[in-house]
Amino acid sequence: MDQKLQKSPKNDRDDRPIQHTCAQRTRCDSTFGIISNCYPILTLCVLTLLAGCQTGQPLQQTALPIPPQVLDEEALQNVRFQGLGGSGSRSGSTGPDPSGARPKRAVSDILPDFQQIADTNSESRPEIIKDVQITGNQLLPTHHLTRNIRTRPGRYFDPDKLQQDVNALWRMPEIARVKGPFVDRQPDGVVIRIEVVERNRLSKVEYIGNRGISDRALSKQTGLENGSPLDVHQIRTAKTKIEELYREKGYPRTQVEVLDGNDNDDSKVTFLIHEDQQQRIWKVNFEGNTIASEARLRHIVKSKPGYFKVFGGLAQRTLIDQDVDRVTEYYRNLGYFNAQVGREISESNDGRWLNVRFIVNEGPRYKIRDVKFIGNKSYNESELKKLLQLNPDGEMPVFDATQLNEDLTEVRDLYGSQGYVFSNVTVETRFLEEPGMLDLVYKVKEGKQYRVGQINVHYEGGNSVTKRQVVLNRMTLKPGDLIDVRQIEKSKTKLAGSQIFAAGQPGGAAGPSIVVKPPELKKLEQMAGDRGADGIGGPPTRSAYRSSGGSGARSGGSGTRSGGSGFR
Repeated sequence: MDQKLQKSPKNDRDDRPIQHTCAQRTRCDSTFGIISNCYPILTLCVLTLLAGCQTGQPLQQTALPIPPQVLDEEALQNVRFQGLGGSGSRSGSTGPDPSGARPKRAVSDILPDFQQIADTNSESRPEIIKDVQITGNQLLPTHHLTRNIRTRPGRYFDPDKLQQDVNALWRMPEIARVKGPFVDRQPDGVVIRIEVVERNRLSKVEYIGNRGISDRALSKQTGLENGSPLDVHQIRTAKTKIEELYREKGYPRTQVEVLDGNDNDDSKVTFLIHEDQQQRIWKVNFEGNTIASEARLRHIVKSKPGYFKVFGGLAQRTLIDQDVDRVTEYYRNLGYFNAQVGREISESNDGRWLNVRFIVNEGPRYKIRDVKFIGNKSYNESELKKLLQLNPDGEMPVFDATQLNEDLTEVRDLYGSQGYVFSNVTVETRFLEEPGMLDLVYKVKEGKQYRVGQINVHYEGGNSVTKRQVVLNRMTLKPGDLIDVRQIEKSKTKLAGSQIFAAGQPGGAAGPSIVVKPPELKKLEQMAGDRGADGIGGPPTRSAYRSSGGSGARSGGSGTRSGGSGFR
């Protein structure tokens, strides 16, 4: 056995692979002989090992070969290695450079151009204002101009806001003209230039020809002072104001002429006043009046002779025309709807005194034929007519606006005292075909009836030291009572007379006030559900409202408000 395994030294080097393989087989056989008791299991292991042992070949040759198509030179020509070059461009390369230098890469069509994206973003990005330059101002400081504009350095450039700033400069009284704006876009921002032209300053304001009115009074009327900016439109308005002042002072035919100040280049304003004779009222007469005496009509008009013919009594033509309207309105309120009033003015020989005569054509006085009510549900027409003074019960009364207003107040108070706090009552006169006859129509919108709910006390201007109960003690209405507008006014008077809260003080509040607000919609729905659960359906009747336990009445909320230290 030993002789068979020995090899000659000459063939040892050539037989090394064979010996290595045989050694592996020997180890496999030995393993099989030692573990013979586990024959079924080890059989599979031996077969696996035998399959992995190559006869007569080294183990290095068992590796898989590289596919030849991966190493194809033609395929490598189409491969592009992408990356950022030194200049920011992209390039491709087919292999390493034999010289060892950094390979140059061609521009890629796969990745986007980052430089183009940066340029696009810079165009869409808001521009920053670098500087705002205002030139042309000589007397006005620059900060006086820039405080009226919102376009300032460091902010984003907005063309609309810039135009608004230019319009603000145009509205300044010291600026006559604005040139621009001129926008200069630079790499580091936007530079805006605006040129302004200032108005000339008034060096002197002069009044020539005024004898009845002093220069100080004229300056106060016109508002022109030395050093103020010259505005042609303002000077023309000042001319009109001077003429109006002279007419108020009894100079009806005074004319004013502007000598200097008609051009924007002027720096001096001169008014030439052609002053006429001052006129006063000597006497006021009335003609054609039968229902009213002259003493009564003189009390209505404002054009009257002065005391002792010296103090007051200035003749104003505009005031005389207004007196015509006052006399006409007086006759209309008495039922003379067709009355016509005119006036005549006569001057004395020297033109200093005026005699004013009012001519009245009264016409027929209208009478009330009938009174009707529309929209009344809680009260019938007969009950409402008992409250009226102008009620044609037997004899037709004549129309009188004063009595009509009193009747209207009575009807409103009736509804307001029974919880109809938001009711609306109006009256309308309807003229008939028969001359001198008319009807009165009262239109009633009752609304809903309310009771007093929560009474909230609100102090405006912060917390007050006055307790809530102090206010409630002066309220004549309590929760559950029908709201009465007359009691509300009475409570308001008591609060104002308590001298606890501010009322009519200079710079303070106007005094306490009571505001009535209807309940919210959710509260009304809840109240309606409660009435349905109690077996009460439909709208509550008038008797239910007036009953002591009127569960069907709706409740409202009232509150008092105060301003500062007092109520409002």
